[in-house]
Amino acid sequence: MFAFIARVVVGHPWRVIAGWIVVALAIVIFSPNLEDHTTGNQQNFLPTSFESIKAQNIGNEYFPATAGATGSLVVSRTDGAPMSPDDQQAALNLATTLQNEKIPGVVSVLGSPQSFSPDGKVAALQVSFAGQPGDDAVDDAVPLVRDDADKALEGTDLQAGLTGNAAILVDSNTAYDNAENVITIATVIVILLTLGLVFRSPIIAILPIVIIGLVFTAVQGVTAMAAGLFDFEVSTSLDAILVVVLFGVGTDYIVFLLFRYREELRQGDNPTHAIALSTRVVGRVVASSALTVIGAFSALFLAKLGSLSSLAPGLIIAVALMLITALTLIPAIFTVLGKHLFWPLGPGNEPKRSPFGPIGRFVGRRPAVVVTTIIGGLIVLAVFSSGYKATYDTLEEMPSDTPSQQAFNTLSDSLPPGALSPTQVYVKTPGPVPADELTTLTTNLSKVPGVASVQPPKLSTDGTAALVNVILTEGPYTTDALDTVEGPVRDTAHSSIPDAEVEVGGQTSTLVDVRSQLGSDTRLVFPVAFVIVGLILGLLLMSLLAPLNLLVCVGLTFAATLGALVIVFLHGGGLVGIDFSTPIVLYLFVIAIGTDYNILLAERLREEFQNGHSPQKAAEIAIANDGPTVAASGTILALTFASLVLTGLDNLRELGAGVAIGVLLASLVMAPMLVPGLSVLQRSAFWWPANKAKPAGPEEDAELPDGPTSPDDSSLVKS
Repeated sequence: MFAFIARVVVGHPWRVIAGWIVVALAIVIFSPNLEDHTTGNQQNFLPTSFESIKAQNIGNEYFPATAGATGSLVVSRTDGAPMSPDDQQAALNLATTLQNEKIPGVVSVLGSPQSFSPDGKVAALQVSFAGQPGDDAVDDAVPLVRDDADKALEGTDLQAGLTGNAAILVDSNTAYDNAENVITIATVIVILLTLGLVFRSPIIAILPIVIIGLVFTAVQGVTAMAAGLFDFEVSTSLDAILVVVLFGVGTDYIVFLLFRYREELRQGDNPTHAIALSTRVVGRVVASSALTVIGAFSALFLAKLGSLSSLAPGLIIAVALMLITALTLIPAIFTVLGKHLFWPLGPGNEPKRSPFGPIGRFVGRRPAVVVTTIIGGLIVLAVFSSGYKATYDTLEEMPSDTPSQQAFNTLSDSLPPGALSPTQVYVKTPGPVPADELTTLTTNLSKVPGVASVQPPKLSTDGTAALVNVILTEGPYTTDALDTVEGPVRDTAHSSIPDAEVEVGGQTSTLVDVRSQLGSDTRLVFPVAFVIVGLILGLLLMSLLAPLNLLVCVGLTFAATLGALVIVFLHGGGLVGIDFSTPIVLYLFVIAIGTDYNILLAERLREEFQNGHSPQKAAEIAIANDGPTVAASGTILALTFASLVLTGLDNLRELGAGVAIGVLLASLVMAPMLVPGLSVLQRSAFWWPANKAKPAGPEEDAELPDGPTSPDDSSLVKS
């Protein structure tokens, strides 16, 4: 199949390029905007069976004015001193002013004597929005509230800052937009510098950026079409992840092809035949690598958390389009460019001294030492993964100068941090809610450890539903707050009025449900992805033991990577936890993308073994020839993901550092040393039950186009 693809593409390069241009233009012109299908509201990603969603539904029906997004407009003096009576009146007047302005998307802005903190330094005005966090009307209202509050306080000694779930989500979206810009710039610089240094050609340095940029635009369009067709939404983090996935994986595939193409040219082949041969040989590796990534990402469809499952379509589409690009557009462009691809110095000669030659010989002669040392080091790192602690504090993960973070800091200095987002306890009965039972409920809730205060109950218009707001002593996103709501608050609420429907909602309750479901999803996604990758490796390598070796290596690398993250961010960085989504996403990236390098080395090992070489010699040849390929592509991919560290968002920093560490371990340690070492130790058993036989390469080779052997071609090969 790959010989046929190579024949067609190399034989008709201009037609392939023209076809790509037509398809790309059609996608850009006719596809919808991906932003129309993007949301950051966690509740949109939760099953309706969760308690927080049931509570939200009661709130929407019986308390629509307060069931939407909320905010705290924090008013304080600019000098941090207690507010004077005039200042307090000005703060209350601010609430009246904003209420009278009838800001679109805002239901109410309320202030009362109870809005002031005990130390008199802060007034927390309550803002209610018409809709949920992430709704367009709410997102548009947040900056209006901030701007109008600033204008109203001009000329006074007071300042105002808006925080709460609506404002936090708006600030988070802004941070992700900024992060995407940073990632894109950093990624382009990394690719330009690394490819330019490795291949000494400005054309090769620029070409991947142009091609992958085109594919990125197409991926956004196709994902938007899929979202509209199958009615799903994607997370705000998708675009930032797509940038690094596409540029990372895409550059990998291009580098795989470039190294093999250059190797063939250095051996005296003419460019046309060389690119056809390289496309056939590398195409098998690239296709297997892409299918491995797609298979691993497909496991996300099994997750009930929409924030995870919604990542799957975009990532799968991205890798699939990049695979098609690597097999068609890239070889076509290489064919058209011919000898000019490596301008101005040409492909050069085989380097006389390469570190991978000695590495290959050492691995071949001392496989036990190599395997024992590497596995021992990975195990040491993996031990630290047991210290992993998750955090759900999205507010704390944002940059410290974020407006909602600054307002929350001012609020929490004078009021219980839980005042930022009260936990909502809803009571629903067939008839009027008994007053004595509500009294029992509020009394019991006020005695729960971790509860700062309980507000008086509010009755619905028909009296059949009640709302009790619970203020926690800790911030609503902290682990302590989640533990308090998941355990004693829910237990107390459910047992206080046994004959009624009692549901606990609010932001903290939502995160409790997210945490619970994440554990279930992880226990399902991990083994399914593991099995899918194993099956693909088995079909590629036609072996049982080799894929098992690779999977064990990858699994150990993931554990070591997570351990390294614990060392860097928890022990070294002083963070209280690592973002809750990092392990499952990191696992998929390490097991899928990290396997690319194993596939390339294992395929070369198999090729040399079938050519009649001993396991020791096959390892030496594979490492010497493909070691530089995986080292270069792995370094580029690691640096690409490392650009996430520059975003200022803790969750992206952790993901970027984690994938970078995992990829470096895979490309510099596991693929070029550990896997070949295992193949030497296990000898022919490594490839069982495949027979040791010559491949059908010469027959396929005869079908590939030779192309003209011109004087230019000859000079290219000899340069």
